[in-house]
This record gives sequence, structure tokens and C-alpha cells, in this order.
Amino acid sequence: MHEAALAGAGLAYLAEWSVIDDVKAGRLARVLGDWTLSSGRLALYYPANRHVPAGLRAFVALIREVAKPPRL
Repeated sequence: MHEAALAGAGLAYLAEWSVIDDVKAGRLARVLGDWTLSSGRLALYYPANRHVPAGLRAFVALIREVAKPPRL
């Protein structure tokens, strides 16, 4: 998508951190800024049905553990 957007093929929904250099250089422009979140965090999307493979379940558990805010 990044390369297609640079080639002028249309809009692309990409993480800001992956295109920031192109935006700063004017090769890409941010559109719909008021309608997008800029959390600076990665997101994991996975199927939320009952048949999630064990490996994916373990990976999700690991991510949740690592992403926990520190206890004060």
C-alpha cells in the first residue's frame, strides 16, 4: 500500500510511523486527520471466535502481558 500511495494510486491506511519521512518530505499527505487516531501504538487484530488456534492464543496472552501498564 505504501508504494501504491507513493505512485499516486490512491489512499492508503498506514501506520504514521512507517510513512513519517514521506509525509515530512511532501511525498505523501495525511488526509482525514480528524477521523483517525494517533496513538503511536501497534494493534493486533485476530478472529474472536471460539476456534482460535493455540499458537495465536499464546501470542495474544504474551502481548497482553507485555502491554500491561506497570503497577504503582
